[in-house]
Amino acid sequence: MIHKAKKWILSGATAPPSKSAAHRMLIENGFILPTGKGFYSLLPLGQRVIDKLCRILDTEFQKAGAMKIGMPIVGTKTLWDKTKRWDAMGTEMIKLEDRQKAPLCLQPTAEEMCTELIASLPPLKKSQFPVMIYQIGDKFRDEMNPRFGLMRSRQFLMKDMYTFSTDQEASRETYRKICRVYEKIFGQQLQLGGDLIKPISGQNRLNLILNYSLFQVEADSGIHGGHISHEYHLRSNLDEDFVNLCDSCGTFNKSEDVTTLKKCPNCDSAHQKSRKVSSVEIAHTFHLGTKYSETIGAKFQGKPLDMCCFGIGVSRLLPATVDLLSCSEKAMRLPRAIAPFDAAIIVKKSLMSNVIVEMTSSSASRYLKGGILLDDRIEMSAGRRIHEANRLGIPFIIVLANVTERSLVTQKPVIEVFTTHPKSEEPCDHGPMTLDRFVSFVQSSLYGTPNGGIDGNFDHSLVLDELGSH
Repeated sequence: MIHKAKKWILSGATAPPSKSAAHRMLIENGFILPTGKGFYSLLPLGQRVIDKLCRILDTEFQKAGAMKIGMPIVGTKTLWDKTKRWDAMGTEMIKLEDRQKAPLCLQPTAEEMCTELIASLPPLKKSQFPVMIYQIGDKFRDEMNPRFGLMRSRQFLMKDMYTFSTDQEASRETYRKICRVYEKIFGQQLQLGGDLIKPISGQNRLNLILNYSLFQVEADSGIHGGHISHEYHLRSNLDEDFVNLCDSCGTFNKSEDVTTLKKCPNCDSAHQKSRKVSSVEIAHTFHLGTKYSETIGAKFQGKPLDMCCFGIGVSRLLPATVDLLSCSEKAMRLPRAIAPFDAAIIVKKSLMSNVIVEMTSSSASRYLKGGILLDDRIEMSAGRRIHEANRLGIPFIIVLANVTERSLVTQKPVIEVFTTHPKSEEPCDHGPMTLDRFVSFVQSSLYGTPNGGIDGNFDHSLVLDELGSH
């Protein structure tokens, strides 16, 4: 689908002072807009990124057998009292009353409501297990100190999945299965720093680990409860959260009191060196056991169902990935799969009515399914528009300007092609290409051998521009 820049590109606002460069870039580039302390509106570019991310999640979780549902954002005190979490959630729970003075809350999570949903259904057959249901919806927490925009806000979009199995062994197999889905989403689809970190041995183990960006960390289950819990972290330069890396065994943990010389929980030795790695949590998984099902009455053949839950901070991933992949506020970078557009076509004023524009747009949209931005702002120079496309992190920048105009005389038209890459400030110039050469270049970049430094083997079918068309 072709989108015109005059309509889609909204001028960004002036960002307030913030320690987070990603937050400043998202505001100044027109992705989000503050509406109150800890609350933000998604502008068209930001919404496109979130929509693409949600389509990836829908595809991967439904491939795994999960079913998407929708639940209310409001919960009742009666429900939350069943698990004794109405008071345990503390002041972060936003509470209110209806006109009859019945206590309600804006739900920060949905274990209670989802378990009650399963308990209220007619008896399920054994062949239906494990039951895996998920939603992607707004959650609310009254953060004492909202900061860094979508990274720590009061309203946020979360993917929360709840699974129900007939016994603990089956539940733990489900847990492992969904953890593998997480690895695919973060590692393969979003390409956030290579393979997921797990214990590594060998001489260069520590140096290898320190070059990774994505960590799976054993964590405390906290108020959610349960037997097993893992957090997923991305590197961050905010120094607001961290994971501990043991130099000896190469494992990560989330202990809050690890010092430079303290026993690693995964090592037998009494004293091992650990170091803190600045990070941000993007997801959390729990094996809950029967804590909720036993209390609320979700059973199979009289026995409480064994549960797991899996969360991903969808809106948090937007600033977290920008923070990870950008090296300069002059050039925002996102995972290619969720960039707002796959390509920008920049056309010189004198060529706007030339058939070469339609031919280029057709070729680009045939192979780049994440949307094409036709930059029709002809009052701006081509160079200025290249700068704008690079600033937005659009992966392919196609220019039809002086070089193209001169080539039309020879009846062998060419276009100029640039690409943007993580941790880069300037676009990479690949020079003039015929349309046939451009098509081969795109196919090689997305699906084949890496070309010109572009990562290959990217499953682009998950970022189709048309909603719902997988």
